[in-house]
Amino acid sequence: MTQNGKRNYRIRYDRILFVGVILLILILLMTSCISSCGKKSPGGTSSDNSGSLDNQLSTDPSTGTPVPAVTQPATQAAQLTNVNMNTSDVHKGNLILVNNAHPCEFPTGTAAEGSVSGVDFVTIRSVLTTKTESPWHYTAADWEVGLDRETAMAMDAWLEGFYSATGDRFVRMIGGYRSDASDADFRTGRTCLLGIYPDSGSSGYYKAEGNYSWLAEHAAEFGFILRYPEDKDGFFDEEITTHRTATFRYVGIPAATYISGQDLCLEEFLEDIKTFSVDSMLEVTCGEAVYGMYYVPASNGTMTAFDVPAAEGSYWVSGNNMDGFVITVLKSGTPSQSFAGTPAAGDTTEPASDTETDATTETSQGSLE
Repeated sequence: MTQNGKRNYRIRYDRILFVGVILLILILLMTSCISSCGKKSPGGTSSDNSGSLDNQLSTDPSTGTPVPAVTQPATQAAQLTNVNMNTSDVHKGNLILVNNAHPCEFPTGTAAEGSVSGVDFVTIRSVLTTKTESPWHYTAADWEVGLDRETAMAMDAWLEGFYSATGDRFVRMIGGYRSDASDADFRTGRTCLLGIYPDSGSSGYYKAEGNYSWLAEHAAEFGFILRYPEDKDGFFDEEITTHRTATFRYVGIPAATYISGQDLCLEEFLEDIKTFSVDSMLEVTCGEAVYGMYYVPASNGTMTAFDVPAAEGSYWVSGNNMDGFVITVLKSGTPSQSFAGTPAAGDTTEPASDTETDATTETSQGSLE
């Protein structure tokens, strides 16, 4: 204390400095908090909204920039193309099933080439007359027997393949499209009846015996299946042909490969394919080509919409003559066979009817009764 009784105060700069540091730290903390709390999404919610797939973020490793996360369903949807087709086309195509339960929707009676809806009819003779070799490597029963055009081209390749492998030219196509056939499958224009007619000796309906086994063993490579396997009786009508070993049906290479590989008949395949969709296709490998197959139910309206993978190659659509469509997509590779071609112009021969009296026709077509 001083002599005049007053207290002498000293300024403590160390304390002032300490308090300043504390205040500075508090200011920095408050600024950080305000900045963090201010980062809101436009809707007023936090940007870390884990409940919304649209707002989830991931980081681009090359730039460190946040980018939207992409879910697999979104990617898949972007790769699909929507297609529309007439619902009535359910009755057309290589995979239609025609029997008593599912009658043929084609017009009855005979028809000139190409005039039947669903059957682009051509005679086998019109295919043969485009060839230059003599004698032909296979024959047809008469001028009238014929098939749907694509089926005829496939059968031509099949029988020419048999000749190349064996040198045998005695196979004869003795039954094909019949709009009034008792065996309804012949009304599709995609079912054929084969016979063996050598230059000498007995002739008869085809059986997979000796060299002729080649045809049955390689049928699927050309899109054909044995239409009525012996162990599948429960699936067939009583009216089917009695010459089952000689009756083949064209369904296309992918379906034929799967059907023969799984020991199925057409009826079984058309039920199995219903378990596959565009999101989970049946995959079938045919040589270097890989196909995807799936089912689309027909709509109740005049048009049916379905999706096909936009990134894939060509696709084909066939009705099943029941309730939907089978879609076949070329996923990769190149098809080993292409059954394009045009028989000789001017072929206006009508398919044989049940009233034919020609001896050869009467014999060969008798199995269709």
